[in-house]
Amino acid sequence: MRRSCSLGWRDSEYLAARPGRDRVNRFVVMLLVLQRASYLVPAVAGAFSADRLYRSAALNAVLLTVAVAWNAALVVTTRRRGWFARWTVAADVAVTCGLLLAVGANCLGDFRAPANWSSSALMATGALTGAVAESLAWAWALLPPALAYLVAHAGDLGSRYPLPIDIAVRLNSYLWFAAIVCFIHRYLRAQANRLDDLADRRLAAETGHVADQARSAERLAHYRRLHDTVLTTLTAIARGGLDHREEQVRLRCAADAEYVRLLIGREGTGTAARLEDGLAKVITRASGLGLRVRYAAAALPERVPAAVVSALADASQEALNNVALHSATKEAWLTVVGEDAHGNGPGNVPDDGRGHRVTVRVVDRGRGFDPASTTPGFGLASSVAGRMREVGGQATVLSAEGEGTCVELVWPGDPAGSGTGRSSTVTSTGTEAGPGGAGRQGDRGVHG
Repeated sequence: MRRSCSLGWRDSEYLAARPGRDRVNRFVVMLLVLQRASYLVPAVAGAFSADRLYRSAALNAVLLTVAVAWNAALVVTTRRRGWFARWTVAADVAVTCGLLLAVGANCLGDFRAPANWSSSALMATGALTGAVAESLAWAWALLPPALAYLVAHAGDLGSRYPLPIDIAVRLNSYLWFAAIVCFIHRYLRAQANRLDDLADRRLAAETGHVADQARSAERLAHYRRLHDTVLTTLTAIARGGLDHREEQVRLRCAADAEYVRLLIGREGTGTAARLEDGLAKVITRASGLGLRVRYAAAALPERVPAAVVSALADASQEALNNVALHSATKEAWLTVVGEDAHGNGPGNVPDDGRGHRVTVRVVDRGRGFDPASTTPGFGLASSVAGRMREVGGQATVLSAEGEGTCVELVWPGDPAGSGTGRSSTVTSTGTEAGPGGAGRQGDRGVHG
């Protein structure tokens, strides 16, 4: 039997893992089932008594069978749901009313003799009704069994006490049983809800503390990078150690400005932040080579393996190196976008990173090349395609003479590709490489 379909009676860890309300419900169900078992066992044993207790032993056996079968069905139904459905309460009331009338009529002698086991069924129904009662309106469910009991015992009502007092005495245990079980269930459920609320608050506090620590660590990392780049450059210029009119100083200032721009525009923490940090360093190094790199990012997933982050950053660095060396242009575009597994766009990327794809494109509008007459060099084969293949991704280069070049890095790679590691593809295209990667991005890894 699957544990999810049981009440978890024999597995305390499973029961403890359930929400507080569910734990209380299952606990009360267990108590009520045991209560019913304690009533049915003596009733079944009485059927084997040597004394003649019933007008028809066969009818008593049928009634016992009905009682046992109904309680078994109640247990099975409740075990699947973890609590009593409303229809089971109505059915239990109906069964108990029938048993009160039939067993009382079948008993010999005193209606209150131990042989009249239907009185125990009345107590069980009272406890069940009290357990499921959400308000005083449920008190009406106690009325039909009480009336059935009075009808079944009409022959001796008022024989010991005045009639109103006798009725109150006989129904006393039934009504108090329902009230006590109702109070216990409501009290336990309130305490369970309070404990769940306290646990949720504690978890939220711990999560917030961890998030604060992560933000503090990230701020410290930003401060260190700003100190090592922008602040160092400005301090050197202010002290006269650097001449801002020199070309190298201007390139350094441009790289620092690009880093600050990326720092201001980026969002989020976690893997997405680490990926953007890696690409920021790539752009800073490319700026030192005289390239102006325009950057854009959208919907980056929060969970990407560290090895993939490194591979994407390093492959992008090699792509930009080739732009600087071979494209005869000083401008490039670097974009990184998260998509779902079907390529449905940034808006559909789940926060947990499952079922997503990360695409990085490096584009230039340089002189391009003819893939048919150009053999890929070490840079494309190893530094770009090799790195992506090692992490289960792929690299694609699209270029045409005079149209620029696009290098596209995709992780994970296309499942339709052959093998677990995807090899690079060099394709001739007339598509114009444009800003933001509207065309495909080019890398001169074919020469590097």
